[in-house]
Amino acid sequence: MLTFKGFTGINNVLPERRMAGGDLLAATNVDFGLTGEVTRRAGLVQQSAHCHQNLHQAPGFLLATSGGALVAMHPDGARHTIHPALGPDRVWYCDLPDGRVCFSNGLIHGVTDGITGVERSVPVPGSLGAADAAFGALEPGQYRYHLSFVRLADRLEGPAISSEPLELAQGGLRLDGLPMLEGHGLNVYLSSRSGEGAYLAGTALGGSWEFAGGNAQLVLPCRTLEAEPFPVGTITAYWRGRVLVAQGNVLWASRPMAPHLCDWRDFKALQGRITAIQPVDNGIYVGTEHDLVFLAGTDWGQLAHVPTLRGPVVLGSGVQAPGHSLKLGDGTGAGQAMLCIAGGEVVAGFSGGQTESLTDKRWRTEVTQVSAAFREVDGLPQYLAVPV
Repeated sequence: MLTFKGFTGINNVLPERRMAGGDLLAATNVDFGLTGEVTRRAGLVQQSAHCHQNLHQAPGFLLATSGGALVAMHPDGARHTIHPALGPDRVWYCDLPDGRVCFSNGLIHGVTDGITGVERSVPVPGSLGAADAAFGALEPGQYRYHLSFVRLADRLEGPAISSEPLELAQGGLRLDGLPMLEGHGLNVYLSSRSGEGAYLAGTALGGSWEFAGGNAQLVLPCRTLEAEPFPVGTITAYWRGRVLVAQGNVLWASRPMAPHLCDWRDFKALQGRITAIQPVDNGIYVGTEHDLVFLAGTDWGQLAHVPTLRGPVVLGSGVQAPGHSLKLGDGTGAGQAMLCIAGGEVVAGFSGGQTESLTDKRWRTEVTQVSAAFREVDGLPQYLAVPV
């Protein structure tokens, strides 16, 4: 058994000849306690003989890829296939407040409740069909019509497309050759007589549809007008009712409380490829291949760009952590915080944009991509970063 009079931690920065008796170059399969005690790490228990990758502990179930498929494993032993062919690429996850989980590999994205999986977004109709006049009770004048797909399973509605103004002299509208999508209906909206607005006129379930009602029936407005499908990206996070996703060096935000929609202006371009996204109480830490950046504020449109000058952030190293478990100055932090590997060191980020290196002048790494997590074992906070 190894005994230290005063263990001071791992040190792979100083030359070995300059290390004190309480330093270690490396330690394998051991845990270090809050007072420096060294204990053997608990053993492993095999849960499955199958090869599993891209593990994510969601509320109530475990997600993983196995044989290219995304599966959900439940505590009672039940397994559900969420996506049959997600492929071998790395999968990024994001927990939503309602218990569902977003997943994406950069090409395919979706949402799951642990039982089934659906596409995260609803596509835009590919055409407007062909419009013709019909008899009806609409006031004669110019109208526009708008089309949007609505998923029948959960009534999720996608972005709408709009027609040019049409002259309706006979009070009715008929549409033929409408786009169709399996498992979806097509919501049809009509404008007021002036061509302004968009109000639900009905739902088409086939290639043709006709409206003969009056203007008083047009009441429910279209909520997805001028929206776009939420882009497919990689690293994903949830912040103040919005889902955030990275696409190269661009950070996108969904519409509030609508993770399947976004607006064309809701993006922020950063210098360098995004490698981490970690929200805190009053801002968002975004790691890039050049620096760790703090976007300060609580309103997406008013976020202020604050560089931390901590250096490049390792892909996948960003995790959420409680501030009271992380060192800040001579004490600990508070509130929601984050951990990442920036400039080769483990760095903690707190609300307000304050950061602190937890391994300054003691430990550095040259890894370029990890799978990271924060946990507490018997009250001991642990940051795990496994090279990928």
